[in-house]
Amino acid sequence: MLILVRHVSPLGLVASLVISLAWVPPVVILTVRVLGDLLRACADDGPARPSWLTRTADRLPGWVAVAAGMWAALSWELRFLPTLGALLLAVFGLAMRRRYPPGHPMVGQTGVLLPIVVGVAELAWMGPAILAGVHGGEPVTALLLAVPPVIGPFLTGPLPPRLVRAATHWPATVAAFIAPIAIGAIFLRTPILATVALEVGNPTPTQLTRGGLVDVDDHMTLLLGDDGDIDFIRNDLVQATTLCPDADTMPYSTVSVHGWQVERTALQWLLPTHQPTDDPRCEGRLPPGSPGQ
Repeated sequence: MLILVRHVSPLGLVASLVISLAWVPPVVILTVRVLGDLLRACADDGPARPSWLTRTADRLPGWVAVAAGMWAALSWELRFLPTLGALLLAVFGLAMRRRYPPGHPMVGQTGVLLPIVVGVAELAWMGPAILAGVHGGEPVTALLLAVPPVIGPFLTGPLPPRLVRAATHWPATVAAFIAPIAIGAIFLRTPILATVALEVGNPTPTQLTRGGLVDVDDHMTLLLGDDGDIDFIRNDLVQATTLCPDADTMPYSTVSVHGWQVERTALQWLLPTHQPTDDPRCEGRLPPGSPGQ
């Protein structure tokens, strides 16, 4: 631990925190705005019971929700974009419910008709990917793509008075207590060291060592192994070094929507990136034909 503290840059820790949790602010902003507006819209005709949720939602203006939606559209993976669309439509529909009286055409058009039209378009566009997820043994991916367009028209209410707080206030309160723990667990699992594979031997490589690169000086290379041990390797024994992609960057799903892999964000899809290839050294094996093979 002392070695890691000495060699890991605080700036690197902060950068890892920001990158790994870039998706969190839109989740908090949009969820609080939707649940708070829904709680206020579905309140009884009498004086509503005070709730931190409605007070917080009132402090989030529309432009903040729009900015959060644009942020999420770029930083969320494709499989979560249907959920983003449902949340944004709910924010818009609930805003119209607060602006216009019950029974006004705008309330039904923005709260019901618009989510139905958008949901049908989403299902038509992602239909092949949903079927691929079902037949490919990826039910979670199929549900993430199929469920939000279906439940979108129901997110603007109304809800039965007895279920309003149970469906809005209490889930948000529980999530507020659990969120710091979940965010901390995600950050602790974020890799902060570059993963490398070293071919070790003299004069030819006979052994391969894989781990997180802690430090390199004129004499030694320090690697953090998967078992948590620090390996000290003399530089004169290192014959080759291979930079390996992190496990989190390797796609696990085979589902794509018209060529857009569901685990890629819009930025990753639009910008040219190097696709990681299968390298036996990154899997802990020497290449075929090596003396140590």
